[in-house]
Amino acid sequence: MIDFDMRLLGMREPLVVVLDPDGRILLWNRACSEVSGYDFEEVRGRKAGELKPSSEGAETTRRMLAQILSGKPIPPESLVVTKEGEHRWIAWSAQVSRLPDGRPEFIYLVGVDRTGAKLAEEALRISEATFAGIVSIALDAIISVDGEQHIVIYNEGAESIFGWRRDEVLGKPLDLLIPARFRDIHRKHMHEFAAGPERSRRMGEHRPSIFGLRKNGQEFPAEAAISKMEVGEKVFFNVVLRDITYRARLERNQRFLAEVGTVLSTTLDYQEVLTLIAQLAVRFLADTCILDLEEEGLVRRLRVVHRDPARMQLATALEHVPLDRSRPSLDSQVFETKRPMLVTNVSAEFLQSVAQGPEHLELLRQLHPASLMGFPLLAHGRLLGVLLLVSSNPHCHYEPEDLRLGEELAHRAALAVDNARLYRAAQQAIAARDEVLGIVAHDLRNPLHAVGLAAASLRHKVPQDGMGRAIHKTGESIQRCIDQANRLIEDLLDVARIEQQGLHIERGRVAPGELMAEVTPLFTAAAANASLELWTELPETLPQVMADKDRILQVFSNLLGNAVKFTPPGGRIRVGAELRDSEVCFLVADTGKGIAPAHLARLFDRFWKERPTDRRGAGLGLYIAKGIIEAHGGRIWAESTLGQGTTFFFTLPVAPSIERTEKVPASMRAPR
Repeated sequence: MIDFDMRLLGMREPLVVVLDPDGRILLWNRACSEVSGYDFEEVRGRKAGELKPSSEGAETTRRMLAQILSGKPIPPESLVVTKEGEHRWIAWSAQVSRLPDGRPEFIYLVGVDRTGAKLAEEALRISEATFAGIVSIALDAIISVDGEQHIVIYNEGAESIFGWRRDEVLGKPLDLLIPARFRDIHRKHMHEFAAGPERSRRMGEHRPSIFGLRKNGQEFPAEAAISKMEVGEKVFFNVVLRDITYRARLERNQRFLAEVGTVLSTTLDYQEVLTLIAQLAVRFLADTCILDLEEEGLVRRLRVVHRDPARMQLATALEHVPLDRSRPSLDSQVFETKRPMLVTNVSAEFLQSVAQGPEHLELLRQLHPASLMGFPLLAHGRLLGVLLLVSSNPHCHYEPEDLRLGEELAHRAALAVDNARLYRAAQQAIAARDEVLGIVAHDLRNPLHAVGLAAASLRHKVPQDGMGRAIHKTGESIQRCIDQANRLIEDLLDVARIEQQGLHIERGRVAPGELMAEVTPLFTAAAANASLELWTELPETLPQVMADKDRILQVFSNLLGNAVKFTPPGGRIRVGAELRDSEVCFLVADTGKGIAPAHLARLFDRFWKERPTDRRGAGLGLYIAKGIIEAHGGRIWAESTLGQGTTFFFTLPVAPSIERTEKVPASMRAPR
């Protein structure tokens, strides 16, 4: 007879099962039916574990019953398969009633369905495992700290970035990973974030960037995001941090090279170029920049620039150290090999090996070099010098990837230095040539004047009959040559004045018609002799211009002389003017063969001629005309069409007067 409270049979929980010693089901309450799906009548007399055919389930049940009957503890939970095949986790407690002789009579099982809790625990374990897996394999640093800023989570990414092992930092203050100069402000921001309504945000919003601190003391740029979560009454902060050293280096390099190109293009002055190179280097790449140049086989130290203005005295002392090419120096290896040099760690032995002497060694020691790079300045295969970059930061050592940027700087610096040298040489050559031109022009006047006096004497003293007539013609020919030479001398002097910006201009109010009336008669005979038609074309009224009359007549003479010279017989030459805003634009047009487009840009260069073999003139007329017009504040240019002719234009400013117009005579408005 089973001594059992029958009320348990109708309860929905807990599960109650009564078995005989062989494991057959004798009683089965409502809770068992609802969990398993079997009614009591379906299971009465059947062995537990055999409701759902499964050799594994039957064997498990058999072992559990054996443990119960022997008084051994049973597993805290066991898996039950329902009628529909669903797995349910049940936590069982068991009790055995025995007969007077000790044999087992009944087995009482009381169970609690823990399936929901079991699934929740399993989900939690999966979530924790997934989180742990993500945290462990993430390349970014994932760090969690408690409310007191002590590290509680630190992943492999953080180990790789910061250099500290997990067991070295857990429980330690977060300050361990922050540069000292940022710690106070970081704690302030963390306090504000903890008290604020935000749940997450990017770090570094209150300053341009953030920095981390590696175990070796090296700082590095980073970007990070932070979130906070509350667990009970405690607050935890989670940080995901990324090392952006490589990206920051690329951005810095791009900015640097862009600035190098901009700065070096601003000047062709030799000394300025070298100074700018050194200043750029210490802004971006080094604490000290040293520039040594090779000139005529000798090495000369040209510039030493230090990042810290307080150490400029040291830089100046290093700059004045005399270099002995026969002895090792900081950059002798680069001079010899013409290849870049990298010294990642500068040792005391290295400094001793490159010092020029005891005083030089002491200066080098004061520089505190931790690492250095050297680059040859090569232009068109020729070694101009060496650029040395020195880092004094014990936590900043140059690496092979730094060589690429240094080589790019050296390449651009070499081109700039070469261009500056070429420009300086060209300027010196031009100055020397102009000086020679000036000397020649002045010194030629005296002998020409003497020859002119002799020619005049011949013309006046020798009678013009018989043999004297021939001598008289020779004197006239000599005078024409002297006049031509004097014009050339005057042109050379004008060129020198223009180059020195010393062309003398005496401006006054001049009527355009007056200029035309004075210059055209000078070329009427020449045009007629060349079978050319010459006429002027002016509007009825034109304002006066501000001009040096003689100089403008000189411009007209050059333009008209060229037009007569290069226009074939039967052609026409037109001289005109018109008002354009606050300027009067003059023109000289011809119907010659025209000028090729490639030559138009060089028309006003000095000594330039379309055909170098052309002996008609020295190629200075248009250059001088341009100098004269620009000295007046005007412009001069040419437009041409091959086979149709060329037109030269130049402008002069209108005279600042209310009554500044003139009425042009009718004769000047009709063809001449």
